[in-house]
Amino acid sequence: MAQGMRSGTVSIALAATVLVHVGIAWWLLTLRQTSPARESDALTVTWIERPVPVLPPPLSPPVSVPATTDPATPSSARAPRSSALQAVELATQSIDDEVSLPTASALLEQAGEWARQQAPAADFSRDPLQHRPPPAADGRFAMRDPVSVEDVVIAVGKLFGGGPSDPCPRIRRNIANLGTGGDAELTAEEIRRLQQYCL
Repeated sequence: MAQGMRSGTVSIALAATVLVHVGIAWWLLTLRQTSPARESDALTVTWIERPVPVLPPPLSPPVSVPATTDPATPSSARAPRSSALQAVELATQSIDDEVSLPTASALLEQAGEWARQQAPAADFSRDPLQHRPPPAADGRFAMRDPVSVEDVVIAVGKLFGGGPSDPCPRIRRNIANLGTGGDAELTAEEIRRLQQYCL
């Protein structure tokens, strides 16, 4: 009877597994058939052209001063004025030629050079024998006390079932435990020991 129930259970589980796999395969095939329709919904990328920078209008050629027949204006007064205009034009042209904005890659290169000059090269190799200086008295502090001989002896004693020779922590722990409803006689004895050894 048990053998028949076991084979029936196995056949049901096998049939359920086959049905689940057939269902998953059918679902995947339907997804594959509908995928070409989704290609039309694909995201299209439109490139936007960078705007052309607006350049200042070119400088007009210097206006020549008409020659006058007035004998009161000497020709020497007109000559320095035209040379001054020419000097101004040359200065503005040289400024326009010199003012060229650096590119982002050039700025990144300059920043990298500056950073390399500021900081020394980092050495990440581990040296376990390197001597480390003690903490300075500038506000920094060590996170734990250095290990003393007494700490080592206490740690070895704890390995073999011993503990610190100071009975005060044990006496205080006993008083705290007895104070919650323990024997009054034992509490009095622990208080006497506390006064004798710890105070």
